[in-house]
Amino acid sequence: MATPATRYSASPRAMPATLPPLEYGACDEVLRVGWNGKVTFRGHHLRVSSALHRLDIAARPSSKVADAYDFYFAHHRLMTFDPNQPDAPR
Repeated sequence: MATPATRYSASPRAMPATLPPLEYGACDEVLRVGWNGKVTFRGHHLRVSSALHRLDIAARPSSKVADAYDFYFAHHRLMTFDPNQPDAPR
């Protein structure tokens, strides 16, 4: 019976050392994620993943909820924030 070490082969796709620069749309508000995933958006203190520390995320108006904003990292939606209900779950 073969062991996993004998069946292993390296991936043909190389992993980049760093991510390419993220590009967001002209209508997006770009925010820098701080320690522990903290972000300040229009006076509101929000929290996203701490794995995004020192990376940019984008806030754009939500297409589903009026007056709310969706937060994105690249093309992944992180959360929706409604400033009219700041204590609501995200």
